[in-house]
Amino acid sequence: MITDRDTNFVYFSSLIKERPALKSFWLNLEKKLKGAGIPYGFIENTNDIWCRDYMPVQISPKAFVQFNYYPSYCDTVKYRPTITDPSHVQLSHPLTGTTVQHQLLLDGGNVVRSNNAVVLTERIFKVNNSLEKEDVLAQLKQALQVEQLYLIPSQPGDFTGHSDGMVRFVDDNTLLVANYSGELDYWKNRYRNMLKKTGLHLVEFPAAPAEEKNENGDYPATGCYINFAQIGNVILFPQFAIPQDKEALKEAERIFKDCQVIPVPSGELAKDGGVLNCATWNVKV
Repeated sequence: MITDRDTNFVYFSSLIKERPALKSFWLNLEKKLKGAGIPYGFIENTNDIWCRDYMPVQISPKAFVQFNYYPSYCDTVKYRPTITDPSHVQLSHPLTGTTVQHQLLLDGGNVVRSNNAVVLTERIFKVNNSLEKEDVLAQLKQALQVEQLYLIPSQPGDFTGHSDGMVRFVDDNTLLVANYSGELDYWKNRYRNMLKKTGLHLVEFPAAPAEEKNENGDYPATGCYINFAQIGNVILFPQFAIPQDKEALKEAERIFKDCQVIPVPSGELAKDGGVLNCATWNVKV
């Protein structure tokens, strides 16, 4: 599977540069992308900025898998218009290769990948509840061409049920794990037990979950540092203008010594429940 370290190009929904509320965020990010020499493009005909979820998963340089995209958390009169139809999108810089369509429902934000493994939350069973769990796992292994699928419980309060706000691979044997010391003990114990079963080397990573909901009644992604974007050896690292920013940035620089870690003010982006990994689709071209 193509990992973040393998990628060398990043796409954004074109909406990210068009929304007035994100103007300053985008101008700042664009400057940092150019400064780091990261080539980028845009995805047209989208209905929201969280392109990670509705774009396909890259398996090899010229092979992609497009899963069924219809998030249950957007299946309301208010949010249904925000669901992007992947068949309608167009890329400003077209890619070559083959995209295989798959029947399983799966958001890209629930695919945290290494070379031969994927971490996803148990939400995968809920959204594909017409199938037996064993069938879901077998189909995923075949589609993603990996040997290992590691399952973790969804984070309480996260309506998306995605794994990319909870864990990230450093390498094939090392997994960053967000520090959820403030969650209830029963959930923390289950979370830790499922992580231990992976057999991976677990490294605790800073997290500062928001305590107040946004105007839509959902928790913003403020403090979700693990949802950084990585393109090759460059890491775009979120900062939220909160006291924990400095410590989190320092920890990222310590862990990713061989990478260029670039702080990116992401407070405005986080208000709607996502951060930099959510808003990017990085590929190997």
